[in-house]
Amino acid sequence: MKKKILQCFMLVLLLLLIACSKEESEDTIEEVSEGISKATVINNVLEQTITSYKMKLESTGGSKTIGSKSEQLLEDETHTMDMAVQKEPFLIYYNYVDPEDMTKAYIDRDSEYYNLNNSERWYKISELNMAEKQELFSEGYLSEDIKRLLEFEDIIELQSQENEYILIAKVTDSSDEKSLAFVTDYIENNMKMELDTKRLKITINEVKYTLIFDKDFLLKSLNIIADINLYEGTAKSNLYLNTKTVYSDVNNVRDFLMPEGISKNAINTDEF
Repeated sequence: MKKKILQCFMLVLLLLLIACSKEESEDTIEEVSEGISKATVINNVLEQTITSYKMKLESTGGSKTIGSKSEQLLEDETHTMDMAVQKEPFLIYYNYVDPEDMTKAYIDRDSEYYNLNNSERWYKISELNMAEKQELFSEGYLSEDIKRLLEFEDIIELQSQENEYILIAKVTDSSDEKSLAFVTDYIENNMKMELDTKRLKITINEVKYTLIFDKDFLLKSLNIIADINLYEGTAKSNLYLNTKTVYSDVNNVRDFLMPEGISKNAINTDEF
């Protein structure tokens, strides 16, 4: 159950790392009409102290075989997640739904409680340590990945409109070799581990994401669109993804508690 939520985070963070070049960035930064730079927006975002937030995610993706007589289109799958997070007292709640299952969970400082498909039973486990839980809190808000935008600013466009700052980054098959190589190498290496194969190759058709911040430089939404071709041996397929994440109540989550009945009645998996 827990693996699904971590995989969901990994997929989002994996695609966000197109902003993570190992090369040093130039000091020249394009200004927008308001006179604020991309670096200034990102630095202001990173200066915010995040203590709580809510998040709604919807991700739709699918795949199809390519280059064969028996081309097959797999049905799109939609994954959704509602999440609430607070740092003190530490508590994470999520409700994750995929085409096969629904998983609810509460994660507090000491334990984790999981419920599958709205059953009457909750299960208690204690696998993640506190450092891992704090990392999960931080990754949900993507602060480290926002910071890495500073290192890959050449492909980022900054737009501003009333009470919003918008950062858009895009890599396509016609992008420069450095951008394409970084994205493909990173995705190949990570998907090889996930798929347990050494013969995987990736080509990028398009990877695009859009980050929207409010006037106080708090994250409002994230949209990821990815279209890649995957080659594993002689097998070829096209994978696509469209993920939209909306943030709300940033630093303003109130009265967030785990229902007392869950912690009292949960079945401790250590007893099996």
